[in-house]
Order: sequence, then structure tokens, then C-alpha cells
Amino acid sequence: MIGTTKPPERHEWMRTPERMAWRCVFPGEIEQVRHARRMVEALFAGTGRENDAGLIVSELATNALRHTRSGHPEGWFGVEVRLPDHGPAYLGVCDLGGAGIPRFKRQQAEQGPSAGGLGLPIVKVLAVQLSRIGRPETGHTVWAYLELKARNVECADGAAG
Repeated sequence: MIGTTKPPERHEWMRTPERMAWRCVFPGEIEQVRHARRMVEALFAGTGRENDAGLIVSELATNALRHTRSGHPEGWFGVEVRLPDHGPAYLGVCDLGGAGIPRFKRQQAEQGPSAGGLGLPIVKVLAVQLSRIGRPETGHTVWAYLELKARNVECADGAAG
């Protein structure tokens, strides 16, 4: 689709030549974010990263709806998951563009959270890598790699939580 000037149609986006990938298109309505999250949590069942994967997709999908044409009437967003045999899992959320380029810069601590919250900073902490591809005219895919090995988390007093 190099050189196109419009976002792909739903049926075009659903086609993928790769094995072991799941793709699903959701209507561009905020209540659909929880359905996307539940789908991803089900796909990650048994990995120990179900909640992290669901949170990542929830945050990325919410941003797609709030900041792109995906949240407009007739809009949609897509979720893609790849669970490899080895290495990190891929989580991508496709939007319809139209609102500039997604940015992932860190906020200054003294500035506090920006309008809309701490979604991307949370995703950056959970993910091995966070990036994007695409253009405002055709849409973006914001994606994250999530290591499938659960992190060891300790409480402040050193006891396992």
C-alpha cells in the first residue's frame, strides 16, 4: 500500500501473510476497548502476562479512539497479537490516522500527568519496546513488544507481593 492516501478498509487490514497472528477489528466506540482487552487477556492466558498485555492494548486502543479518526462515526480500530514460540510477543493497535503522529516522549516529573493520564508511560514500563509505523493520512499502528517471562516484583519492604 505504499503511496496510498487513505486508510485501509477493514477487510484489507484483516489479511496477513504471517502465521500465528490474531487480528480483530472493533467498532470505534470507547466501550469496545474492554472487549479488545478481554480478547488479548484470553490469548495470553497462562503466560503470566495476561493483565499486562490487556493493559497495553487498552491504553493503545483508548489513545486511538481519543486522538484519531478511529473514534469518529464509522471509525474502527484493529488489534493484532503475535505470540511467538521464542522471544517477546507483539501487540499492535491500528488506527485511522488524521491527528498527527503519535509521540512517546517522557514527561518531566514536575509537570505531572498530561491531560488524558499516564497511559503511554505505563506501556513504556511494561514493554520491551514501543514504537509506531504509518502516516496521518493512512493511519498508524502503535505497537509494543512484551516479554513473556513475568517480571519479579518486590514490595517496598523487600517481601514478595
